[in-house]
Amino acid sequence: MDIETISEKYQLNSEEYKVLEYMDEHRLELKDMGIRDLAKATFVSPSFIVKTCKKMKLSGYSELVFLIADSPRVPTNSENDLKVMSYAKQFSQLLNKHRDSMIMILGSGYSQNLANYMSEYFNVHGFRCTANSHLQMLRRDKDALIIIISNSGETKRLAELCIQGEENQQDIIAFVGDPNSTIAKHSALAISSDTFKPTSFNSYYPQLFFGLTLVYFELLMSNFLSK
Repeated sequence: MDIETISEKYQLNSEEYKVLEYMDEHRLELKDMGIRDLAKATFVSPSFIVKTCKKMKLSGYSELVFLIADSPRVPTNSENDLKVMSYAKQFSQLLNKHRDSMIMILGSGYSQNLANYMSEYFNVHGFRCTANSHLQMLRRDKDALIIIISNSGETKRLAELCIQGEENQQDIIAFVGDPNSTIAKHSALAISSDTFKPTSFNSYYPQLFFGLTLVYFELLMSNFLSK
């Protein structure tokens, strides 16, 4: 949940904001935390929390817990920077290794839009890149860098191509929402936004994967090109 956006939308005061902020920071404990426990931890009364729920147009405390515990946490800028830096060295090594190779970026659905953007970005900066699937590039004798984009990390066709590429000893960079997914496990470098859940398919669920993937890519490329 984006606490800043929620606070602005419902005009929450500083005390109401602190309650939501505490819940967001302790989301893993929320489902076992009663309203009195939360009130004690945030130095407010249970009735104050109930009033906050009503102010947010919620039925009660249980709905507030569900809303926060089941929503992806939006990383702060500093958290994004730290995460990107943990990937930066290996990402740069792979790009340097394949500076003169062909880069093939694979995605489907909304991810195809990201693939197209990344391909244009690489081409503008002197790489040879395509966002189309050329299966001949997956042969063992092709020195290509494969980049795969998948929110779930389980997109069937992309997972099959990822496994095939790994078997052919090709380097694969994956942008995924689940670090434990099939595509992540079969990639040389898996860059995860940690945003994917089974409930991600619900129509109301915020799709943070695509925005964060673009942010990570921009930061990683900026770091690489600056050196």
